Amino acid sequence: MKIESIKIKNFRLLDNININLEDDLTLIVGKNNTGKTSLFEVINIFTQQGYEFKFEDFSQKTYSRFSKLYDLFEKYHKDDNEVIRKKLEEIIREYIPKIQLILKIVYDKQKDSLIHLSDFITDLDENKNEASILLSYEPKESLNLFKSFLERKDQTKLIPWLKNNLKTFYQLQCYSIDTETFIERPLDINFKNKIAQIVTFESIKASRNLDDVGNDKNKTLEAGFSDYYKQSNKEEDKNVESLENLLNSFSNQLDIKYEEILKEILNELTKFGIDPHITIPPIKLISEFNSESILSKNMKYYYENGEIPLPENYNGLGYSNLIFLVLKVVSFIEKFKKAKAEDKAEFLTILIEEPEAHLHPQMQQVFIKEVIKLVNNSGIAVQLIISSHSSHIITEAGIDLEKGFDRIRYFSKGKRKIDVNDFNAFKIETNKKAEKETFRFLKQYLNLHKCDIFFADKVIMVEGVTEKMLLPIMINKVAPTLNNEYISVLEVGGNYTHKFKELLHFIKVKTLIITDIDSVLPSNIKKENLKECKVDTVNAITCNSTLKGWIPRLVNISDLNNCLEENKFDGNLIRVTYQIRESDDDNYIARSLEESIINKNLFFFKSDYLENGKKIKIKNHFKLLKSKKVLNAPWDLRPKNSSAKTNFTFDLMTFDEETTKLKWEVPLYIKEGLEWLAKNDNI
Repeated sequence: MKIESIKIKNFRLLDNININLEDDLTLIVGKNNTGKTSLFEVINIFTQQGYEFKFEDFSQKTYSRFSKLYDLFEKYHKDDNEVIRKKLEEIIREYIPKIQLILKIVYDKQKDSLIHLSDFITDLDENKNEASILLSYEPKESLNLFKSFLERKDQTKLIPWLKNNLKTFYQLQCYSIDTETFIERPLDINFKNKIAQIVTFESIKASRNLDDVGNDKNKTLEAGFSDYYKQSNKEEDKNVESLENLLNSFSNQLDIKYEEILKEILNELTKFGIDPHITIPPIKLISEFNSESILSKNMKYYYENGEIPLPENYNGLGYSNLIFLVLKVVSFIEKFKKAKAEDKAEFLTILIEEPEAHLHPQMQQVFIKEVIKLVNNSGIAVQLIISSHSSHIITEAGIDLEKGFDRIRYFSKGKRKIDVNDFNAFKIETNKKAEKETFRFLKQYLNLHKCDIFFADKVIMVEGVTEKMLLPIMINKVAPTLNNEYISVLEVGGNYTHKFKELLHFIKVKTLIITDIDSVLPSNIKKENLKECKVDTVNAITCNSTLKGWIPRLVNISDLNNCLEENKFDGNLIRVTYQIRESDDDNYIARSLEESIINKNLFFFKSDYLENGKKIKIKNHFKLLKSKKVLNAPWDLRPKNSSAKTNFTFDLMTFDEETTKLKWEVPLYIKEGLEWLAKNDNI
């Protein structure tokens, strides 16, 4: 038995989403403020004791619906036509906002016990093996809600009034759903107990009480080990049995001492004039030692450090958090195993929010490996749902050569709502051999590089290290608002950019591809031997795979030079930019980034500045240009090897524009691309 899917309506940012769960581990990822925490919150509120809804938990889209329904209620209140009143009442009852959670459970008729799930199984079809649990936070009586607002004594507006009064009119309710007719059948008020007999939800929140200061009172690991001991199977552990025997022996010795002390006290009491008719009942002091209590109050966690062991708070938060997380998962599993038969649920679901807190990359991967191992070896049915902002956790748990990206659920914010992209639907549109090679490339690339593409507001793809190093400076010069967003910069080279095509479309992230026009002479020999040439060379072609095979799918340099702006897009969210003319008056087009920078800044590189009354040539700051004449020939000035490119890049990065009062400019093709990326009108 397992949860196949979770559906949520009208909760915070989650207006209407459906999440399919994997049998073992489902990874919830996405940029900030996309509803990942809300997923865990709504599950806990509906299924755990001690949680309750607030009006702020309703999605903001419901506010206008409340207002429109109240307008209908006013018509209902004033209208004398019973037919119209009845129709208005039906609309109000049907459309009044409700926060809802639907758990779709699937089961194996041969293996699973259906005793507790039977209340939610609504059909007799032998071929079906599913049941749906509808949990709803809804009005007790919709008309009374609006009637009370209408009769209010003050002039409070509707939404503020609802904020203060909603709890009076709303309640938690549980329904089974007929899968064919979709009729909802209400269950009794003890639905949380019924659900607890089907699935046990356990949670580890992101806000864990961890501290490493000297006066830390949390003692997180002490509590963690104590919890583990409470839930461990003590009956089958000889070490635990030995501890219990030792405590019993000590208890017996204390009983003898207590009896002696009590005898002396009673004798003393007789000397204080106690009425002889008052009889003091026999008193016996018995020492009781509970091993769990002993450990929780007396077990201290220390780190070995030479001759003096150090307390828990003297070690780094990373180690503490790693051990704490593993202990909590073990404790959940042991607690589930230990539960009495009448209280035991059919399966366990563990919600872990942002386990990467305080863990460096290696520890994050260790945690995921250990947790998966624990679950696989537990011998019980366990589903893990983990939310994360960690590219390393995605790499370890979310990308598998057999399962692909199937464990990943990508939360993204669309124009009107939160979207959940299920990577089971992710396909690479090509033949099977090429699909396998592309997936293997993505898996390897995301393993070796930080795959923060899943958490980025926007993505920039560049060819090499030069572009990547200069990007922060160029962004500051032409599109500084991008500094307020999380930009993932992928260095992939012109020959591999197209392999990200399907992934970028699937996660719907705005992406700028900065690449080179890469003009070469046409030739029949192998492409690696193609000879570089100036962009204005007759019949020149491009050797850039992105330009040839993806955007704009052009080979001839002349066609690329005359390509219309709209043809440089793949949909609304992906755009390519490559070298173009710097102005209508300038016919020169560079082949590479470095050549473009030189061409754009010829005046800059020819300039002088004064230092202590002495003229200093700008070009002398650049090793590439120091010994050359800066003429109108960028092709001859360009760096011709990787070492020269690196030197040129560092010289640009370290040039002191403030002292010299001179600034180099960003080539037009990059400027236009970054300005487009900075706009948020099509997201």
